[in-house]
Amino acid sequence: MTVVMTVGEVLAAFRPVAEQMLRPDEFRGAEFWVYTDGLERLRRVVETDVADEGMVLAWSIAGDDGDSWLWLQEGEQEMLLKIADDLQDFIAESAFAWGELRPIPTLGQ
Repeated sequence: MTVVMTVGEVLAAFRPVAEQMLRPDEFRGAEFWVYTDGLERLRRVVETDVADEGMVLAWSIAGDDGDSWLWLQEGEQEMLLKIADDLQDFIAESAFAWGELRPIPTLGQ
């Protein structure tokens, strides 16, 4: 089931997930945004635009950058789970938390 969300709604849905996976100091300093062009990672999509599967949710945490594609066709919960899984891998491979396997929070149904 494809979900229709604005970029702002995607970010608002993901921030609580990220907050549970990051330490408070990491989350306070984290930045999240959405972009569309892999060559223009810093070119942000306006939060009122409708999100689509050609977009990527990006983050910068403690000086390390990562991202995850938006998988909207499978529904909001599945999309959030996939982004959280990518964030989990990113954290484990980051300079700030090397080797830590942080749990993915339970997502509401």
